[in-house]
Amino acid sequence: MTSVPTRWRSAVRDQLDNALQRVARAEEYLQAGHGGRAMQETYPAVIAGATIRVWLDLPPWLQVLSADEMRRQIQERLPSLFAAITEIDVQQVLTSPWRVTDARPYVREATAYVQQTEVQVTAWLEDT
Repeated sequence: MTSVPTRWRSAVRDQLDNALQRVARAEEYLQAGHGGRAMQETYPAVIAGATIRVWLDLPPWLQVLSADEMRRQIQERLPSLFAAITEIDVQQVLTSPWRVTDARPYVREATAYVQQTEVQVTAWLEDT
């Protein structure tokens, strides 16, 4: 097994912590009746989760991916609702008004996705 550089361990943990904070804030926004703000928190959280999953599968300290390949790899790892969003103009989607009832499934999917990523990271950190 190849040793993981400390900076990458920190980068993975920092990304995960940020994603966990974002999904928690998204839930708070839903409770406060702000579906649009909840969506603005969930999208970066899911992208962070997908980025972490790419790093776990294709360690960047062993091989560097081009920006285009990294985007493709992230896209492949997005959960279903968020993969659909990327097929349209993400900026427009995230700045459009969202009702809480419409945003809720996205927040649930994002929360589950980030929590599953946390489980993967915990196992990875124990193995490295």
